[in-house]
Amino acid sequence: MLDPFGRDAKSIVREFGGIEALLRRIAKYVDIKNVLKRVEVLDMGELPEDVVNMRDHDDVLTFYALLGALAFSPYGIEMELVRRSNARIYRERIKRSGRVSGLTIPLEPTKPSDIPERDRMILEKTLHGEIGEEERKRHRLKYRIKLSSFLRLWEGSLKDLYIRKGYAYLTEDQALKLWEKAFERNLERSVNLLYEIRDELPGYYEELYERLSELARERFKERLGKFSGEAQPLRFELFPPCVKEALKGVPSGLRNYAITVLLTSFLSYARVCPNPPRKNIRIRDCINDLGVIENEILPVIIEAGNRCKPPLFEDQPHEIKNIWYHLGFGLTDKPSLEDSGNSTWYFPPNCDKIRANAPQLCKPDRHCRSIKNPLTYYLRRLYLENRSKERRKEEGGGENG
Repeated sequence: MLDPFGRDAKSIVREFGGIEALLRRIAKYVDIKNVLKRVEVLDMGELPEDVVNMRDHDDVLTFYALLGALAFSPYGIEMELVRRSNARIYRERIKRSGRVSGLTIPLEPTKPSDIPERDRMILEKTLHGEIGEEERKRHRLKYRIKLSSFLRLWEGSLKDLYIRKGYAYLTEDQALKLWEKAFERNLERSVNLLYEIRDELPGYYEELYERLSELARERFKERLGKFSGEAQPLRFELFPPCVKEALKGVPSGLRNYAITVLLTSFLSYARVCPNPPRKNIRIRDCINDLGVIENEILPVIIEAGNRCKPPLFEDQPHEIKNIWYHLGFGLTDKPSLEDSGNSTWYFPPNCDKIRANAPQLCKPDRHCRSIKNPLTYYLRRLYLENRSKERRKEEGGGENG
């Protein structure tokens, strides 16, 4: 299997009756140790042959098992470990195979007639007699892809690329880089879908997540916290558009939904428990006193309510009790930590519900693509920012990994 999201893999998923049916089958028949072999390869010098040459069905079952585990921690260090290790496995398979059929990106092998001979000689540096064969292979334009498909994935400069008649022509390294970006996006998209049904997944996946988390914490112990998705001060600039709209204040018809339903749930989870292992968690499971709620979250909610027209808490002073109710403390305005669990700590509504109940709040930006919940939007932005910092550090001569 060259691509776990490609044509062959999708066929196997359908064979099992879809993703949910596949995950139930995996939980019954696939040993967790065999799944974890896929992430233990990250720091190995050479990849084990039994991992590189895995049978297609075994490959799909063990890879999708990891997706099920990631549903309990999207955009944490666990996802970083899975992304890096499995990209390495599939990248090696693609290189060994020498073919690109069945990948999720529509690459085509370049034919001699596609590129004028003069251009090819210059671009592939065949005129440079001092360049060895291996170096020439690196410059060879082996693949092409329609420019429209290419631009959806490429994030680098176009100035060093050869573009002709609506196609971008790529070296093997460039093609693998493009495939890896597609792999990353498909990984995120799949985990976001599974995040919505994680409470329905068998206990197998929670156990796998715990084992995966142990490996990730050991692998990233010097950076723990950067990719961890653990509680940290709120980053308002990374909030999703709907939450930013709620923070500005809204008209009377939107006030209760924007402030009490969306803002209260989002701010509390984002600050206190951004990566909850389940939806029925209580605030007292995450903190030891109410200081964070009273000093960091409630003032933001009240300020947003005061920006509404008319101001929410002036117009409906009893609504402060409803805030505490949505935080899980029951209908009160003087809660104690022990009251946590007297009502449900409401989870942020899904994007579909926000669009249905408060469409004025939904103003998607480029980061909203494939996102199903405002909380995963925030986690993704944190994840991408920290990855970017790590890359800059490594490019500047910092720690590798």
